[in-house]
Amino acid sequence: MIIRPPSLQDVDALIELASHLHKESAYSFLPFEVPKVRALIMEYLSDRIYRCGLVAEAGGVTIGMIGGVLVEYYFCSEKLVADEVLFVRSDHRGGQAAARLIRGLRQWSVARGARELCLSVSTSINLARTTRFYERLGFTGVGGVFKMRLESSSAEPNLNDR
Repeated sequence: MIIRPPSLQDVDALIELASHLHKESAYSFLPFEVPKVRALIMEYLSDRIYRCGLVAEAGGVTIGMIGGVLVEYYFCSEKLVADEVLFVRSDHRGGQAAARLIRGLRQWSVARGARELCLSVSTSINLARTTRFYERLGFTGVGGVFKMRLESSSAEPNLNDR
């Protein structure tokens, strides 16, 4: 297995992976917009300073991906890296792909002077298993993601109603 930065030749394979992630995730109720996904992938290809994208390849096939973004904390100028995506095809889970992708993102984060690497799980894909996996890699759970689906409405929200 090879972990490497993506290239233009990977764009279609990454869109396919993103499509699988979308179908399997809590986001499947939303549309999957290929042009938007393609544009984000192109951002990862063109911005190697603030974005780190890596792919896992086995036997010439792209089987996984990770993407993280370097940002500052809102309260100080120190930096952190937060993941935007981590996905490994279901037929390759349980192997080394995810751990090696995370290791690559961690190395990139350290090289950029980040103080923390923050991974999240908002997809509801194997939540308990993913939590145990992250903990085995040395991550500590510090919160949660709480979601509420909203119906589309033309009415403007009143931010003073609380």
